[in-house]
Amino acid sequence: MVSILIASHGKFASGLKSSVEILTGMGDRLTTIDAYLDKHDYTKDIKDFIATAQRPAIIFTDLLGGSVNQQVVLAAAHQKDIYIVTQMNLAIILAVLLDSEPFSVSHLDELIAQSQVTRVKLSKQTPDEDVQDFFR
Repeated sequence: MVSILIASHGKFASGLKSSVEILTGMGDRLTTIDAYLDKHDYTKDIKDFIATAQRPAIIFTDLLGGSVNQQVVLAAAHQKDIYIVTQMNLAIILAVLLDSEPFSVSHLDELIAQSQVTRVKLSKQTPDEDVQDFFR
């Protein structure tokens, strides 16, 4: 089992955990850090996760180059079997959490590629078309 930390600015991390719990009932398998809600030093929480996490471990962050991501990179820089995924979304959290394949970096990269944001292309419908046609 992969250990998972979700770290973000504000309540994005706990919001993702809440969504995971609603959809899968597996929210308890996630550790979260909601940074900058108060004066709490969240960097200690990152270090504590790294020190105690079963390996492999994945740390998800919200924004590439953002302060939370920077602190994760600094804390994990010389750690073995810690992987950082940034620009996170609910799809990648669910993909990793629900995946049954043995962990590998190449498979993680596949999950990331499958979890990218996608624009929904709406077709031009006439008013009398059946709404169900929209979902075909």
